[in-house]
Amino acid sequence: MTQAQRKQLIEIDSRLSEEDLADRALVHAMVQLEWYRSQMRATRTKYVLSESAALFLAGAATVLAALSAPAWITATTAALVAFLAGLRRIVSWHDDWVAASEARAKASAEVAQYRLLPVTERTPERQRALVTAIDALVLDETRTWGRRRRDKVQAEPAA
Repeated sequence: MTQAQRKQLIEIDSRLSEEDLADRALVHAMVQLEWYRSQMRATRTKYVLSESAALFLAGAATVLAALSAPAWITATTAALVAFLAGLRRIVSWHDDWVAASEARAKASAEVAQYRLLPVTERTPERQRALVTAIDALVLDETRTWGRRRRDKVQAEPAA
């Protein structure tokens, strides 16, 4: 188990009461919810950083050329812009960020609806329904992710 996973489990544990911890369905749902939250944050950060770097470097390349900077500096800056443009075509952090955000919102809604139930109404049937809903969400999101990747690869030769 990595340090990040330990931290994630500690965060989940801090949000669950003793009653909640006894409810394996809720713990399962919360783990999935936290995974989507962390994916959403990570992909958003990667997206914002790569887009910001591309914009900054594109502007810097123009300024460097106007200032008659050494050719190798201007060329290196322009090459980094090209690299980031290529990276953007290979990795779809924006799409992943949006997908993780949607999945997190759906998982959060499922968890909220379940947590609104009085503890006495959290029957094994309701627990199975929560696990089924969360697992269906994970499966659907994974299939959608795979479809986006396949579509992206198939679109590459046409471009």
